[in-house]
Amino acid sequence: MLAAESGSRAVALAVGRAKLTATVLAADGSPEPGLKVSFRADGRTLEAHPCGDGCYTAAAPRANRVEVQTGEGRPVEFRVPAHARPAEAIVRRAGRVFRGLNSLVYTESLHSTPKVGLLTTWKMQAPDRFSFQIKGGASAVAIGDRRWDRSKPGGSWSPPQQTTPSEVPQPTWGSVAENAHVLGTTRIAGRPVWIVSFVNPSVPAWFTAWIDRENYRTLQMRMTAASHFMFHRYLEFNRPLGISPPR
Repeated sequence: MLAAESGSRAVALAVGRAKLTATVLAADGSPEPGLKVSFRADGRTLEAHPCGDGCYTAAAPRANRVEVQTGEGRPVEFRVPAHARPAEAIVRRAGRVFRGLNSLVYTESLHSTPKVGLLTTWKMQAPDRFSFQIKGGASAVAIGDRRWDRSKPGGSWSPPQQTTPSEVPQPTWGSVAENAHVLGTTRIAGRPVWIVSFVNPSVPAWFTAWIDRENYRTLQMRMTAASHFMFHRYLEFNRPLGISPPR
């Protein structure tokens, strides 16, 4: 399964044997019916037929590139690998490695539309400390069951508030990852990685993760969900962070 954003919509493509199926979610997260969806594959345009709310399908030959046209807005193009072996074991092990980290620093690009977004730096220290800083915006520090917030850089911190402790770090995709496949391999900062796609249907959200082939650390991750398009770059692993209450 592959996924991408189309304006404020989330569009997912499932590639099966001689069949293509698209799932389209509206900005509010609901499946979007009634669209005029078609697939462009190997130079042919194939009209899709409804297969449920927000679901559209068509018989199709295998193609290296598939373009999903929703009848509104710009089409979404996907590259389809010739072979995509199962990757459930890779994702399970990557999840265990994620949970076993002592600390983690990463950046998060998050937007709901092409013009509205945030850039945030997260720091996490096991078992229950984290902080975040939104570029030009709010920040927070959480330690166990206490949390401090401020609305802007250089502003005053709020008094500590009672909160539910967070167990960190945790895989961004949660505990559910289905239909995992290896899309290919590449290198990130010299490290060999698998490019893996999977879905968490309970959200629903579709993921592409770049997982280190030697130590199974996740180095990058993209998530596509309704009005929630996110990209992570994982930068520092197991380094002392010293997350402490703000002064």
